[in-house]
This record gives sequence, structure tokens and C-alpha cells, in this order.
Amino acid sequence: MKFYVLIARVIIGGLFVLASIHKIVDPAGFAMAIRNYMLVPAAWSNLLALVVPWIELGAGVLLILGIQTKPCALLTTGMLGIFLAALIYVYTIGLDINCGCFTSAASSAGRVGPYHLVRDTLLFLISLSILVADRDEPNVSHILIPAEKQPPATA
Repeated sequence: MKFYVLIARVIIGGLFVLASIHKIVDPAGFAMAIRNYMLVPAAWSNLLALVVPWIELGAGVLLILGIQTKPCALLTTGMLGIFLAALIYVYTIGLDINCGCFTSAASSAGRVGPYHLVRDTLLFLISLSILVADRDEPNVSHILIPAEKQPPATA
């Protein structure tokens, strides 16, 4: 089970890091992608475009390193749940927009379809499994923080 959690952490963490990079570099394009979903007021899209990618990057890096795994898995699972709900909404009403998950709205090709729904469902389930299965096994934080300052292990 430890090996599965490690692989799942690297997959979800890596995807969150990858997804954040283009959004950090092109916040205007990401703001446009957010507006295309028509789920939040347009005034919020710029703030979300500036904040969400940094949260994705932080959660992804911490998951990969195994630092604060449970809180990060809770965060990624919640974010994936929100992303999945938005994709389901867009797909069911037939809105012809690009996902904007890994690129800006202007540069991504293709509209939201069954592939996106299956992909995000699988990612949501993998992230959820990290949250459920992680037992705070030794990780990078155990190397960085001396043993006497480690919180007590939970059974």
C-alpha cells in the first residue's frame, strides 16, 4: 500500500505542478478560461486566475515530497471535485468551450467531452485514495524535521 500511495502522490502532485505552470505564466489566458465556464462572476476570474495556480503548484510539490500529505490530498481532492463538477455542468448544457486545464483557453484545442469527464473522474478517485490510504509513512518531511520535533505517529 505504501508503494501505491507514493505512486499516486507523484501522479497527482506532478499533474498539479504541470497544470499550474502555464496558468502562472499566462494568468490572462487562464482568467479567460475561467470566464468561459460562466460559473463565477467575471470580476472574480482575475483573482482566481492569480491565486488558484499557486495553490495547485504548492499542493502538487508538497504531495510529491510527501509533506503534509493528508491536507494536500484533501485540497487536491476538493479541487478535482470542483473541476469535475464544472466539466459535468459544461458538458451537460452543451457549452462549446475548451477545458483550460493544462493550457490557456486561447491555445487549447477541442471542447470538453467524455475524455475530460473520465480523466478527471479517475484523477479525483486517485486523489481521494491518497487521502484515505495515506498513513503518514516516512517521507521527505521526516528527513527535514528532526525526530524529536516530529508530531506523534497516529495508528
